[in-house]
Amino acid sequence: GGSTLHWGGLINRFWESDFRTASTYGLGIDWPITYDELEPWYCDAEAEIGVAGQANAGDPPRSRSLPMPPFPPKFGEEAWFDVADRMGFDISLASHARNSAPYGGRPACSAFSVCNICPIGARYSADFHIDALENAGHIDLAVETVARRIVTDDAGNAIAVMATDLQGNDHEVRVRNVVIAAHAVESARLLMLSGIGQESGQLGRNLMEHWYTGAGGFIDEQLFPRRIGFETLECNHWYDGAGRDSRGAIKISFIDRRDPLDPMNAGAALGAELDSIDCAEFGRWVGVAAEIEHLPNPDSRVTLSETETDQFGDPVPHIRFAISDIDRRTQDHAQEIALSLLEARGCRDAKVIAEYNRAHHHMGTCRMSSDAGTGVVDADCKVHNSNNLFVVGGSVFPTGGARQPTLTIAALALRLGKHLATRT
Repeated sequence: GGSTLHWGGLINRFWESDFRTASTYGLGIDWPITYDELEPWYCDAEAEIGVAGQANAGDPPRSRSLPMPPFPPKFGEEAWFDVADRMGFDISLASHARNSAPYGGRPACSAFSVCNICPIGARYSADFHIDALENAGHIDLAVETVARRIVTDDAGNAIAVMATDLQGNDHEVRVRNVVIAAHAVESARLLMLSGIGQESGQLGRNLMEHWYTGAGGFIDEQLFPRRIGFETLECNHWYDGAGRDSRGAIKISFIDRRDPLDPMNAGAALGAELDSIDCAEFGRWVGVAAEIEHLPNPDSRVTLSETETDQFGDPVPHIRFAISDIDRRTQDHAQEIALSLLEARGCRDAKVIAEYNRAHHHMGTCRMSSDAGTGVVDADCKVHNSNNLFVVGGSVFPTGGARQPTLTIAALALRLGKHLATRT
């Protein structure tokens, strides 16, 4: 999630309400920036990455169309539109960071169904941009080198980065500006190791995830999930609206990721028994997943381990996720939704198969705030009480919504890049 080297490729904007959960629903905390302020940067990020999709009913306003048209529903997904009509909600075509047409010098997706590692480069990966920048001579990339400390002067401004390569050689890099973009865990850890950004007591706190719950069942028709294409549908009916003041946001996806060899891998069946299961079940599985919001919680945090160190002798991060009663209520409601959808789809033996599954969307720990006493960075991603030290990534999110974070990370990065380019 967010790494782009090994990811599903689903890519969403946050909704307007995600930036104002406290004002709108009395939950979480408001961002110091609005959706409208970030909207032009969302457009730029979509163009740079190459996003296929469309403006769906209920989506937040946009000033530019997406670069490529959406992918059509894959084989077998059309039945969900009938379920939606009968239950009274809309289904949307999801946005993907993969080419539905040739774009950016890369080919259109061929739907090989091996999407975790795209064999032809149709799905976006951040190394495309890194390679282009390096080939153009715009960056010097220090590989196999770990930044271990940020050195500051008496005024709190960064003057150097201390790093060590994997061969044990130490390096000092003198700096004009420093941007930490090491995601939620390692960004917070580097600041802690450097003794920076801790005045508010918020550094490392409010670590958030997108906790998935999943359910599935069997239908009589063989649709052969995971063999043809990839998931293209989502539902935001339960994202906002009724009950939202007592639970987090919920985004529904229609995924069919059960493999016929799963019973064997689970040790449940072999030989003739496995053959019997395959004949009865193969190609008939239908699944629903819910991505849910994890509200910011000061007890959910990254700290420095008191007992374990890395190969350089620095404390490793200690990670603790805290789940509140509201988070549990959201998870329970998401399971009820998933099972009701499967029932309407005509599934037999429907059941919850996963709860609190990690999306690996780590957010928070260096959250942005207008007030230096309630966050780590300001609205421009600058560390409070410093003039030239910045953090960007999911780590600066005050809240996480229930939508993939990659596009918001990219939009914030482009916005910060413009800000740095105008600094003297």
